[in-house]
Order: sequence, then structure tokens, then C-alpha cells
Amino acid sequence: MPVLAPFVVLIAGSIAWWGCHYLLLWNAEVAASDALVAGYDSRFMLSVGGTVVALGALALASHRRPGFEFARWLPSYGAFLTLSIIALILVFAPLFAEEPAPLIALGAVLSGIGNSFALVIYGELHAQMELRVLPLVFALEALGGIALFLPSLAFPPAALPASLALAVICALCFLRSSRTPGAIGSALGTAGIDMGLRALVVLAILTGIGYGMARTFTVGAASPANVFDGLLSEWIGSSCAALFLITAFFLQKRLSMFELCLLFVVPFVATGLLLASLRGSIAIVPAAINHAGFACFFILMWYFAAMLSAHDGGKRLTFTISILFLANQASQFTGSLVPAQFSNMLSMSLVYLILVVSMGFMYWRSKTNGARGTQAAGTATDNISNAAGNAQPWIAALGLSPREAEIAALLLKRTPYRQISEELFISENTVKTHVRNIYKKSNVTSREELLEMLATLGQDA
Repeated sequence: MPVLAPFVVLIAGSIAWWGCHYLLLWNAEVAASDALVAGYDSRFMLSVGGTVVALGALALASHRRPGFEFARWLPSYGAFLTLSIIALILVFAPLFAEEPAPLIALGAVLSGIGNSFALVIYGELHAQMELRVLPLVFALEALGGIALFLPSLAFPPAALPASLALAVICALCFLRSSRTPGAIGSALGTAGIDMGLRALVVLAILTGIGYGMARTFTVGAASPANVFDGLLSEWIGSSCAALFLITAFFLQKRLSMFELCLLFVVPFVATGLLLASLRGSIAIVPAAINHAGFACFFILMWYFAAMLSAHDGGKRLTFTISILFLANQASQFTGSLVPAQFSNMLSMSLVYLILVVSMGFMYWRSKTNGARGTQAAGTATDNISNAAGNAQPWIAALGLSPREAEIAALLLKRTPYRQISEELFISENTVKTHVRNIYKKSNVTSREELLEMLATLGQDA
């Protein structure tokens, strides 16, 4: 609780955002009334399409300006709130009055664009927490959002005013949280980093395609009863995903990033697809199993992005978040385009096989590279230790100060920033400053590159 106390406002705003998101995403009447094309969840597809376009722009902007955070940029909150209010009114309008199809489509697209700002801001603000607590925080926030959604099942007319109120609360809480100074990755997560951005993007694409196909097959149905069953499977799956995240919080010291995905994501996404393909249809249970794995990974992407960025000094956090969710949303859109009659045994079996084979291959590579990296780290440390009697040329070669030389040696042992600060009795911000200076003097951008360079210098010495 002391760790979370400074972030109460952020957690409250996050629960409001999840509640607003669920009120729109899981409203069966809205899904049925906004079905512009028979057999498709048109409003969902248009919303995801808007998200893809907006995230593409955010990713490009953050790539050109490393270190820029949309959470610190005031217009981000105005864009999110304005677009969300207009979108909610347009999307919910068919429940109360006739509305032209173009306005429904516009509302869906604006909803996606506004949501893209929320996705990035949400990740940036949470990266200021101790990263080890993020899985637990995300689980509590998602469960809080579900709790806000459930009353709408008993009183559907309350969905629109509740959504509007929650959007306002979310924007205000996020804005208030952005005013609190904080460093990205103030304490690194305890899960081992054995996945890079490319591997995460591949997993985001594969899980997104599976979810997009499942969403079309369940929610794009002609029967209103089937639409409700499809949405029911989603909120059951999301509840299960929150439980997976709580379990991941307790197991992260024992598991690496890849192992977390293999344990909590891949089995459930793959099992849901397999059961659906064997049945030739998607019932509530297989769809819920599939969505549990998808939702778990969707949320873990913020955690993984924060960990990767913290290890790199935090300058690429916004780009990492944007590119991960861009890949996931684009693949969702692609999967949702598959006609419902083809989202059955053959296509889902194919996606299932691709997912399992790809993850098996990537896991084998991560273990192989991890073993090589450990061996290289040991060799580099031994080389530097052997050169201790002649350390001055090695330090002079890079122009490192005595403190920077100490930190460089600890980096080779893959020591987290927090542990370095405790061992050397300095703050984590000071550690990060020294690391940036070491990278700059060594002309490298990552710990792995530094490891290779110091190993070579150690051999020369």
C-alpha cells in the first residue's frame, strides 16, 4: 500500500477508463444497432481502424522525438476527452433515435482515435510506478472497470450518461497524475528480460488476429442472442485475465517475460482457437478462454514496454507502447475482416498452428540466445577481472570515471538499477544518469552492445 499511495488518483482514473471502455465495448444493444454490414461488428471494426491510424501517427511522432511523452502534453487530454464525448453520443444515439449510418461510422472512428491517446497516456503514467507492482495494479483496475460495467446490465439506459461521466473523470485524473513528477521505471520489474521488441510485436500480431476473427464470429452474428453470448464470453474472459495478472505478479520473480507469455497467454489463446475450430463454431466457453489469454497479453504489453524502456533509460517508452498496440490493433482489424463463414475450423486451426509453432521457435531462440548471453557475460566479467591489474588503460579507453567503471561492471552482471543504487548507496536517478553517460562514451545504445565492447576491451587489456 505505501508503494501505491502516491498513485491513488491515477488508479481511480484508470478504473474510470476501463469502465467507460467496457460500457461501450460490451453493450449488446449498441453492437446490434450499429451493425452497418450484416455479419460484422461494424462499430468495433471502424473503432479499431481509427485506433490504427492514430497510433501510427503517435508512433511516428515519438520515433522522431525520443523522450517525448504525450502524458506531459496538455492537448492530449483535450483530444481524448473531446473525441470520447462526441463518439459516445454518436455511437449510443441509435438506442434513442434514428441516426444516419455515416454518423454512426464517424462516432466509431472518433472513439478509436480518442482511445489511442488513452492507450499511450495510460502506459506512460503507469511506468512511473515500481514496475514489479504493475501486473497487480492492472488486474485491480480491470476488475474495477468490470464492476462499473455490471450495473448497466440491469439498467441499460444508464450506459450513456455513465460512460460520459467516466470519460470526464478519467481525463481529469490522468491530467492530475501527469502533474506529479516521476521517473520512468523508478524500479525495474523482477521478471527477466528475454524478449525484445520484435518478439513482442510478433506475439501482438498473432494474438490480435485470433481475437479479431473471434470477435467477428461471435459479435457479428445476426441473432441478438448470439451477440449477447459473444459479449458475455468477453467479460468473463477479461475477469479471468485479471486473475492471471494477479498470479503473474506473484510468479514474476521466478519467470521471465517469455515464460509469462507462454504460461498465461499462448495456452489460452491457442486452446480457445483449437476448441472453436474443433466445434466449427465459437461457444461461450472457448471464446472466454481465448479472450482471457488475449486480454492478459493486451494488458501485459504496458508492463513489458515499461520494463524494456526502463532498461534503455526510458527514452523510447512512448514509441514502444505505440508500436506494440499499433501491431495488435492492426492485426485485430485484419482478423475482423475475415468473413464469418471463413472464421471456422480451417482458418482458426491455421492460426492456432501458426501461433504454437511461432512461439515454440521464438522460445527456443530466446533460450539459446540467453545461454550465449550468460556465457558472454561471464567471459566479459572474467576478462575485466583478469585485467584488474592493468585497469587504467581500460578505463582510459572509454574515458570512464571511477564510479562509471563500477557501474559498468555491475551492468555486465545484469544487475537491476535498483540493486546498483543499493549497493553503491546512490539514487536510481543517479544510476540512470551514469548509465546514459557510459552508453554515450562507449557509443552504444544497449546493455548487450556494452557487454560485447567491454569483453573485447578486456581481452585486449
